[in-house]
Amino acid sequence: MTARSDANVLLAASAGLWVSSWWAGTPAAWLLVPLAAVLTALGFEARSGVPARRPPQWLVVGVLALGGAGLAAWTSSALAGLLALGSGAWVIDRATRASAETGNSEPVSGRVDATPAGFATRAAIAADSGLLASWQIQQRLSGGPLAHEVVDDVRAAAARYRAEDLAADPARAFPLPPALEKVHVARRTVPILGAVEELSFESEFEPIDPEIREAYLDLAPNRIAQATCLRHPDGPRPTLLCVHGLAGGVPSLDARLFASQRLHALGLDVVQVTLPFHGRRTVGRLPGQGFLDGHPLMTNAAFGQAVWELRRLAGWARGQGAPAVGVLGVSLGAYTAALFASVERGLATVVPMIPAVRLAELVRRDTSPARRRELDTVGFDDALLAEVFTPHAILGHQPRVAPEGRLIVGGLADRICPPSHAEALWAHWGEPGMHWYPGSHLVRHGDDALRARIDAHLEASLLAAAKPLPLTRFR
Repeated sequence: MTARSDANVLLAASAGLWVSSWWAGTPAAWLLVPLAAVLTALGFEARSGVPARRPPQWLVVGVLALGGAGLAAWTSSALAGLLALGSGAWVIDRATRASAETGNSEPVSGRVDATPAGFATRAAIAADSGLLASWQIQQRLSGGPLAHEVVDDVRAAAARYRAEDLAADPARAFPLPPALEKVHVARRTVPILGAVEELSFESEFEPIDPEIREAYLDLAPNRIAQATCLRHPDGPRPTLLCVHGLAGGVPSLDARLFASQRLHALGLDVVQVTLPFHGRRTVGRLPGQGFLDGHPLMTNAAFGQAVWELRRLAGWARGQGAPAVGVLGVSLGAYTAALFASVERGLATVVPMIPAVRLAELVRRDTSPARRRELDTVGFDDALLAEVFTPHAILGHQPRVAPEGRLIVGGLADRICPPSHAEALWAHWGEPGMHWYPGSHLVRHGDDALRARIDAHLEASLLAAAKPLPLTRFR
């Protein structure tokens, strides 16, 4: 649809809300009048010639209008409620269509139809668009380091990486950590999971970049690594390390994300790992703040620390008797899992779900326009950001997991980590197993088929690696 069509829809819906607020009683009018005013402003904005400019805001207004419709019908006029209901539904439908028509909707090499269809898929896309909008709002509210304060650090680090030729072997940026020997284990009950072991230990990680080393080590909560372990009481089993996405790190919510009880029932010991800056390691106002939205060298250090701790946990699991170890990650955790599987030897399986791959591209995309202008002013362009992310750029690494142990999961309607990223990783990894589901980043459709595919992969890789080879006349 064109910008004028968008404007007509929004202005017609706003007229419906103005009329319904006139008929509605006072409680409903207090909600409907501001919504009508906002919708009118959005309608005139759509006349500027930019189609689908603010679909997340349209969606919010539409959802609130449904609440106003119920309030109007309950307190005063059923007719006013119906009119508000129709206006809200109209705006929600247009918002979901606008979200589906814009953003990162590129196809995946023509092999899979990634064209969204149906209201459920469009609503899932709209949820992704709303999350992207909220990230930009958070950036404006939280601020962060000024561009001129970080650009010299970034240039110095990029020059150092070139001198050390990290692009030829980026794994050299991830030193081998010491064995994990001192682990504090606390037994507690977690909703959804039940009885678990909470692991905590001194990370002992130090960044490789001197520009931010002291500031990074001063973040005291982040120096203690955390993990939640769901083990079998009858002895060690193959162990799956599960790595959450941005703003995760709450054990009960992570358990839903990974279906940890299902994985446990499959015969696995499950370790839900808490990434730096998340969960009880949070150092800002929000979980994950500082991991991707702060100083780029802090981002490098966060990935370095995540891989460092995963390697220590993998060694700990083997020391506990685990016959095989694998890793599964979602979103930011998928990027981390793929990086970990490119550094650590001996993993039986790796499953990146809805992975980010070209991280510099996504960080730049999710940066607010005002912040981008500030970065451009001091010469902090896309090429410099990509260069300073060289140590953890997944497409510069080679996987160390056998091809049959690799499975990549992508969302066809994903607007956070677009389908092209999952396919780029698939191509870079030698076209291993691939599973597409029809939902977005936040809303998965076809979950039963997805879980069945993951279960089958884990049985054929991680669980199979723990089984003894059959006896033959040579053994």
